[in-house]
Amino acid sequence: MAASWIQKGLWQNLNCLVPVYGTGDDCGNYTEVWLDDGQKILDRRRTKTVLKALASHLGVSWRQEYTAWSREGRSHLAPIVLGPEMVLVPLRLRRPRCRDEGGTGYVVGSKVKSFEPYVEGFFRTRLILAGNQVLPCLLNMDTLALRLLDGERALQRRRETFCKLSARGTVCREKNSCYLLVEPGGSTVAAQLIDRKGDVIILRREDKLSPL
Repeated sequence: MAASWIQKGLWQNLNCLVPVYGTGDDCGNYTEVWLDDGQKILDRRRTKTVLKALASHLGVSWRQEYTAWSREGRSHLAPIVLGPEMVLVPLRLRRPRCRDEGGTGYVVGSKVKSFEPYVEGFFRTRLILAGNQVLPCLLNMDTLALRLLDGERALQRRRETFCKLSARGTVCREKNSCYLLVEPGGSTVAAQLIDRKGDVIILRREDKLSPL
């Protein structure tokens, strides 16, 4: 199952991708796939290779440093947006034995319930993920908070970018981001959610500046 967890659709339950080394006589450079039901799958591929395979399966590029939602002047790896509600946030999760083996893993932003200080060895924090999985991290609290916020911002910018496309004839139906309004004549126009007050939602047409 380790080689086919992506094809089996288990990516929908993904919590994180963790770079790990083999045990005993096995010194391979592998990836642990953590799922939100507590299951951990050992994928005998490097984390970057697993990331490429997952992105390819979902029809997106794993290289997103030049996307419309990428921030200029970034000194660390960019978040990987895989869909309208899924972003992988790169975090330092281990100290590699040598430089080219890598120490970066990826956590699904929406699966992070909380994080807290945690000092043990080289670790400085830990994340509490869906299913109460605990993931130690090498980053300090401030840096970890910024990385997670960076992921949320990338996801929001991706939504905004695709909403702009909807105003040019591309339908955008992303949750809590864009809506389609039906005009009396039957034509449709894209609108963006501005506010929600109880059962009332306030929308803004993409071709107007004032809320509806």
